[in-house]
Amino acid sequence: MILLHGTTRRRAEQILALGPDPSFREPGGLALEDGFSMNLEAGPFHFGTPEEYARGKAREFPNEGGPVILVVDVPDQIVLSAATEWFPLSQGLIQFDPGAGLEELAAVWPELAKSAQVRSVT
Repeated sequence: MILLHGTTRRRAEQILALGPDPSFREPGGLALEDGFSMNLEAGPFHFGTPEEYARGKAREFPNEGGPVILVVDVPDQIVLSAATEWFPLSQGLIQFDPGAGLEELAAVWPELAKSAQVRSVT
C-alpha cells in the first residue's frame, strides 16, 4: 500500500536514512513514545491531508527545508498489522505503534527506503 507522511524536508531525509523514530522529539517538545503515523494515499483524510500537515510543520519549523510528503510503498501485511479498533484502515490513518506494526515496519525499512520518494509540497 502506498502511504504518505507529511513533514519537513530535513525530517523526511532523516526518516529515509534511519527509519521512523517513535521517540523523536521536536525542539522544545516532550519526550514521548508516540509511534509513527502515515496516511493511506487514497485517504480518507479525517485529520487533514498530508499536504496540510506538512505545511503546518514547515510553518512551525521554518529552517527545516519546507514542506514535503514522504511516499513509501509498505507491504500490505505490515499495514494490516498496524490496524486496530482505535485505528482501523477505514479512517485512512495508519498508526504504527510498538506491538502494532512498528517493529515490522522498522525491520523492512532499509528495503522500503530504497524506493521511497520525497515530494515537495507547494
